[in-house]
Amino acid sequence: MYVARRLFFTNSIDGIISAIGVNVGAFDESARPLSLALAIVGGSIAFGVGAGFLGALLSERAERVRELREMERALGGSLRGSVYWRAALVVPVYVAFWSSLGILLFPLLVASPYFLSHLGLLGLWEAYLLSNALAVLALSLVGALLSRVSGESPLLSSLRVVLIGLGALLLVYSIKRVLIALTA
Repeated sequence: MYVARRLFFTNSIDGIISAIGVNVGAFDESARPLSLALAIVGGSIAFGVGAGFLGALLSERAERVRELREMERALGGSLRGSVYWRAALVVPVYVAFWSSLGILLFPLLVASPYFLSHLGLLGLWEAYLLSNALAVLALSLVGALLSRVSGESPLLSSLRVVLIGLGALLLVYSIKRVLIALTA
């Protein structure tokens, strides 16, 4: 289903970029690694359940119910119990699942170095660098997968998505530096 695929990719990019924003915005050498991991994961859960699942479920359900009612008007009768009626119930859940998966999946990857740091397997600075590298890698993967949909070059598609992520990283970092300087 095209809507589910589109929302998966859109929300994957959104989830990774949000994770970058939380990561860069919240990072401080005195921060606890577990706090950083939970900030990233907590943001993705709130975003994934709220916008990703519930938002997609409600909006897709509204579209399906509208289509069902239009068909019923055109036919002059109820479609209750029909394949169309069942699809109006099932398709929104399917779309919402893929929408939320896109938001939830990749930020867990981005947060994983902080869990390793919490366990003493990585230093905090190394976890921060690895977390950002994994975010860029995840964006590259999403870009490559998008190229399969568009038929474009995987390299160009990956580069396009990675540049968006790097732009977000630089923007958050710059704003953070300015705000820190203004409040010092």
